[in-house]
Amino acid sequence: MMKNKEQTLIFPSYTPFSEDHTLPLSHLDTDRNLHLTIRYLRVYTSTTANNHHKDPFHVISTSLSQTLPHYYPLAGTLRHRQNSDNRLELFCTTNQSIPLIHTTVDITLESINYLDDNPSSHFIEQLVPDPEPEEGMKHPCMLQLTIFKCGGFTLGAAIHHSLCDGMGGTLFFNSVAELARGVTRITVEPVWDREKLLGPRDVPRVDSPLG
Repeated sequence: MMKNKEQTLIFPSYTPFSEDHTLPLSHLDTDRNLHLTIRYLRVYTSTTANNHHKDPFHVISTSLSQTLPHYYPLAGTLRHRQNSDNRLELFCTTNQSIPLIHTTVDITLESINYLDDNPSSHFIEQLVPDPEPEEGMKHPCMLQLTIFKCGGFTLGAAIHHSLCDGMGGTLFFNSVAELARGVTRITVEPVWDREKLLGPRDVPRVDSPLG
């Protein structure tokens, strides 16, 4: 059913910084209970006959590239700090990107009731990236675009919880949708500033004995 599965790397349309650097995570972000990948799926129907003349892959990959300068941390790499606390941090480079898997299926969304019947089916699992833990650290945001025969498509996402929660992911994809529609400026400009919200601090140490 699924065919032409290919993976490409989406780079930001421009790099919003000039040097490689690390971004801190808050105490909440480094909670081990949040060291997991959130997987979810969005379904987009084809609304007009003209949509058949538009290549969804070109539209989505272009808007993703335009959105990434605003959300560039999603293209970074999670790693452990090189000190005793071994906390997670986000390493950002000037050549970073996010993987986008491109697939097609020879059925219509209507024929499977727009994926509403059985949300836990094996077919739906194939529409969303499912990275191993190490890959989820290297690429904390992975996407999959699956185009259906009707012209509709699904966009599956696997995003590490240390980077953003469901609301953060929704804001990201809302921005992608805005730029895909042709707007020149996204409605909500993201702010990182994790260190201002329960940021990781170096715990005081006493090296000499007390008393």
